[in-house]
Amino acid sequence: MSISTTRAPTTSAAPAPSTVRPAVYIRHSPRAPRAARRHHEALQSFAARLGLPAPTVYVETGQTSEGMTSLERLVGAVYNGSHRIVLLPGTWVFSADDAQARKIVRLLSRAGARRILTLPQPHRRPPYAVPVTPSPGNEEQEDGQS
Repeated sequence: MSISTTRAPTTSAAPAPSTVRPAVYIRHSPRAPRAARRHHEALQSFAARLGLPAPTVYVETGQTSEGMTSLERLVGAVYNGSHRIVLLPGTWVFSADDAQARKIVRLLSRAGARRILTLPQPHRRPPYAVPVTPSPGNEEQEDGQS
């Protein structure tokens, strides 16, 4: 007599991958709102070209605020299974220091992000990108001119 074992399908509390919305993270200077809009539009378009649902957008303005930062909320949402794909204009949104930016990418990966995608080359780090810790005397203008 042969016994066949069939596993019952497992269920999880996390949403199905096809229904999980991607996340977009944008960091910009309060003096450069047009740059943020351009990145937001480019990332929305990027998500659509990839066949992804409309992303949830997390925005940092470089200003301190009470409570959790958008980056902290993003990491928490990834950890809770709300996002598996994170879209960025570039990893420079995390830090002007490449080593620090890579640490944050690893943090998101450990939290559960399966893919962290950046915009194609035309959207490189602009000269007015806001570093996590701005250097003294770094005056930024919206058009990237100092």
